[in-house]
Amino acid sequence: MEFWENLRMQLENKGFRKVRNKENWYWRAENPVLYLLCLLDAGDEGWKEDHQTFADFGRRMEEQLAEFQCSRMVALSILVDKAGESAPVDTMETGDISPFTGYDEKFYRVFWKFSTESGKVTAGKNQPDQLLGIEKLLLAAAKGKAPEVLVLRDTEEQKKPVATGVIFAVCGALLLLTMLAPQGEDILMGFGLSREGILAGEYYRFFTSMFLHGGILHLVSNGVYLYYFGVRAEKLLGTGRFLVLYLVSGLCGGLLSVAFSSGGISIGASGAIYGLLGAMLLLTKKRGSRYTGMSYATMLLLAATAICFGFLEPGVDNMAHIGGLLGGMAVFALLLRKK
Repeated sequence: MEFWENLRMQLENKGFRKVRNKENWYWRAENPVLYLLCLLDAGDEGWKEDHQTFADFGRRMEEQLAEFQCSRMVALSILVDKAGESAPVDTMETGDISPFTGYDEKFYRVFWKFSTESGKVTAGKNQPDQLLGIEKLLLAAAKGKAPEVLVLRDTEEQKKPVATGVIFAVCGALLLLTMLAPQGEDILMGFGLSREGILAGEYYRFFTSMFLHGGILHLVSNGVYLYYFGVRAEKLLGTGRFLVLYLVSGLCGGLLSVAFSSGGISIGASGAIYGLLGAMLLLTKKRGSRYTGMSYATMLLLAATAICFGFLEPGVDNMAHIGGLLGGMAVFALLLRKK
């Protein structure tokens, strides 16, 4: 595959979006940083003018950072040399401005030279030579590797997330039953997750406990996560694979809960829902905010905060959360088959 075409595919596959009306300019928002990217061809005599135009564009974009929910910006220019090794970056004329300039600690410019022959990135003094894994995409394009293809459905292909709705409806119905029926407490004791029950061979508890909740607030808090991450996961994976992800994540949460249980009954869909969070965290790392609407840094902070608060809140089965999160990431990694 031709280098330039492959590189564009690699970038778009990783969540970079084209700047309107610019063939070789891209952007990606990773809160709190907005990244701008300009690809320059060393074989084109006008690359210095393009480089300067890109710098001017970056200054104008600084005024629009708030629209991207970012507070800083990095503008990276990459000069691609297909003729072999060229002069070091520090000795090259890169226009009227230096390769790296900071404006009030909000706007930073970086200049790279990439050789398709050696596959190496050369950066100027005190400049990073690694940004968002772009250096790996350059090398992959130079070697002719095809972009990793994630086997996901088009979000328009399945407009109604049926399984997500059914799961919430079942949880709601069972909550009403346990709250209103005289035998409600017996239902929780008989179908909730407990080490004693599992050791007695009542393995069904791993799954029945996922649909039981201890109150309206418990259901609502889980329902918010289920709606946000479940709808996205089901649309992208399809109902069948979504159910596999959900149930196996809940099972992993249950296994870790039982392993570290100090006794008592554990109920709730948290393990399975944390599995959805883990899956979407992994997807965001691979593809940016395209599908989840959150940057990888935001998703990572959300997951870490949720786990930390679980240790601080009494009565929360945080081992089920951790098990579900790790299980969801593992299952999702298996579901993301390479083409």
